Amino acid sequence: MFQNERLVMILMRLAVTLLFLVTFLLAGIDKWIDVGRLGGAPEWFVDQFGETMLGWLPLTPQFVGIALFETLLGIGAVVSLFSGECLGTRAPILKLTLVGSLFLFLALGFGSRLSGEFGAAADLFMYFSGALLALVVIDRDDRIATREQGGG
Repeated sequence: MFQNERLVMILMRLAVTLLFLVTFLLAGIDKWIDVGRLGGAPEWFVDQFGETMLGWLPLTPQFVGIALFETLLGIGAVVSLFSGECLGTRAPILKLTLVGSLFLFLALGFGSRLSGEFGAAADLFMYFSGALLALVVIDRDDRIATREQGGG
């Protein structure tokens, strides 16, 4: 791989990693603060989903599950960053984080559609698309680097 291409790959991976780190870690932390302060799901969450089929199940565990998933994805980005994946030729932790984010965006989009928040659902479709694009590009770079190293 040429030096310029390698620099672009490193900077792209770094930007993607930092974006997902900030997005998910801060979202998770905010939700944990809400749970700790309120002792459960916030009122806006209960209002949004209480009258949907999700309201048939306890809403606090659902909110905590989202907080846990976001936090784990944020931690995945931290681990990817500190393990130096953006400098290497492979990024398995970052790719796993991106795949996880696809499922989170899918779940959040489903909830938004279910509760009639169609603008938020459209936004989540775009987030899903961006994460998928990042995953495809990073996976492609991994495959090219592996091939160049004689591994495939």
